[in-house]
Amino acid sequence: MQKEPKSYLNGPFLKKDQILYRDYQKNIVLNCKNKNSLVVLPTGLGKTIIGIILISNCLKKYPEAKIIILAPTRPLVSQHKASCEKFLDINLEKITSFTGKIPPEKRILQYRSSSIIISTPQVIKNDLMRGRYDLKQVSLIIFDEAHKTKGNYAYNFISREYVNTCTDPLILGLTASPGKDYVHIQQICDNLYIENIVFKNYQDKDVKEYIYDIDTFINLLDLPIKLREISAVWYNLFENFLRFFIKNNLIAPNKPYYSKLDFLGISCDLTLSLRYEQGVGLELSEEEYLECLYYKTPKILDIVKENQIDIPSIYSYCSSCISILHAKDLLETQDISLFKTFLDRIKYKASKEGLSAKRIVNSEHFSHINSVIESEEQNNLSHPKLKKIISIINEEIEEFNNQKILIFTQYREMAEFLKNTLQSELKDQLKIEKFIGQATKRDDNGFPQRLQIEILKEFREGNINILIATSVAEEGLDIPNVDAIIFYEPVPSEIRLIQRRGRTGRYALGRCYILVTEETVDVPFHIVARRKENLMNSILINPTQIQLINNLERKEIDFSSSEEKCLESDYINNFNERKNREKELLANRSIEEIISQLDNFCSSEIYKNFKESGVTFYSDLIKMDLPYLKNKIMRIKGRKIDSKTKQKNYLNKNMKLLINIVKNYSVNGMLDYNRFQELARDEHIIDHKFNTHFNQACYLGYLKKHDNYVHFVMDYD
Repeated sequence: MQKEPKSYLNGPFLKKDQILYRDYQKNIVLNCKNKNSLVVLPTGLGKTIIGIILISNCLKKYPEAKIIILAPTRPLVSQHKASCEKFLDINLEKITSFTGKIPPEKRILQYRSSSIIISTPQVIKNDLMRGRYDLKQVSLIIFDEAHKTKGNYAYNFISREYVNTCTDPLILGLTASPGKDYVHIQQICDNLYIENIVFKNYQDKDVKEYIYDIDTFINLLDLPIKLREISAVWYNLFENFLRFFIKNNLIAPNKPYYSKLDFLGISCDLTLSLRYEQGVGLELSEEEYLECLYYKTPKILDIVKENQIDIPSIYSYCSSCISILHAKDLLETQDISLFKTFLDRIKYKASKEGLSAKRIVNSEHFSHINSVIESEEQNNLSHPKLKKIISIINEEIEEFNNQKILIFTQYREMAEFLKNTLQSELKDQLKIEKFIGQATKRDDNGFPQRLQIEILKEFREGNINILIATSVAEEGLDIPNVDAIIFYEPVPSEIRLIQRRGRTGRYALGRCYILVTEETVDVPFHIVARRKENLMNSILINPTQIQLINNLERKEIDFSSSEEKCLESDYINNFNERKNREKELLANRSIEEIISQLDNFCSSEIYKNFKESGVTFYSDLIKMDLPYLKNKIMRIKGRKIDSKTKQKNYLNKNMKLLINIVKNYSVNGMLDYNRFQELARDEHIIDHKFNTHFNQACYLGYLKKHDNYVHFVMDYD
């Protein structure tokens, strides 16, 4: 039986008797209070509390300074703000959160008047680039979900800006899973200027007494014979198209297993090689170019030239093979309904003159499979995972008296299908809801932030018993007291495996069920994720091979040069002046980036080879000094948008948001007008903005107001 904390952690800037004392959390903070640290803790061990305790230390050290908490999503921003308000003993007006919907003038004023700012990283990056404020007097930045610190993600820019401008920077990176191998972990440490790594897992002595065990059950399932037959016919069609690649020496003929990555690799290699051949990828050396290729040798362009292969045909056949393999995975690991939907999508693409889709639709295999699906009853073609999920839920209810279950699935369509299937099977015995992210495509409604938060609240309070979630529920969201997790399919990522599994075992013994269809992609996905997790743990347990920053100099933050506070009217009156200054700052940053790239190119071997071959560059003929570049870029930054372009975007995001609010919250297509205004206010659509977009939505026929109700008329395309 795990031991619960018997005392509270109290101290300056912490509310009395609110944080239960855990020895390992206090020790972690002691290790992080003077060094940039990456803290790796499994989900459920209190990364947020560690951040809160470190914040209290920084408030004590620098009462005048600001603290920034960064989180990748708006629901996470709201969650961090609620945690700060709950645990920190400071004026609540000093705690603020930023979103892109808050006007820049208001953000500037809030930043100046606040002690703690919680935001998504892109908002902070945009403001920093435009010089709206700086990080000189920030005593701590917390990077939540720090594993995102790679590529062009905004975390990279902010950390670099912070270390270069603040004299006493302190960074705390929080994650449950920094990456699968040494390279990924090293990249995060480099980008966040990490000096110290703290890693804890469930097996550590000082952690064990505070957590509960998680029993993991791998449920191996056999695919029914009828689905196997359909899959075999479908794969035979893939083998017909595979001959094109084997015949032209584009892929090995004796591979034991072909995946979508093989054909994505061929497409990417061909695109990269064509660009490199035409001189578009000049920023890459030959060594870097070869390193980027999926197939290292022989080079695909040499094969294409030698065999005189038609390049569009390669792309077209790659697209056909990727579609077939994706549909095969849907059939074998999801359900026949998703497979049928994908076939309908292929038919639609074929009707739009898509050659890769036509190649599939015009085959005998496609016609045969369609006739089999139409002749068979739906029950005969249902996936065994559906029966297994129902069996697990009944077992959870009867044996464990558990009425709070979280089901993870890869696809939004599957989440909707599972919701309807379980409601039908359980006959309203339990309340079931799906939980998906915001809209990502034009024809994808998604769930707005307000609805996401409301669903989580209902689930937390027990008004929803079964939550069927996509990947949006994996990262950071507070979903306590879930005793059972069901993976509808394994995931090939150690990050997603750790985060999904960590939703259970927080306050009681947890159970994790993973459904694996034998002889399908489920099997390698499960093996790969476990292998990556074990490798990650082995690196973090003994991180000697990770190179940490050891030359960061610090000196006390100077608050004597603090800018005078301005009134809101000053920002409104000086709006144009500030806008011009922001354009100039952006231009200067662009100039620095261009000059840096030019310098790198001019010192490269490719540049020397071109010059030796007698190539004349534009910069040799035109004087490209700083004033010239600045003038050109400022003209680009200040370019006006053509009025015709604006007219095409008449259905903007605010109008779409209002339509989605009525659609998602209405009962029988109707929503109380006062409730509608309240929901719109939560999305910062108020006053003139609300009236303008609501009237336009009514004028265009999407919504209709009658008496004191708003009616949902039709969805936007």
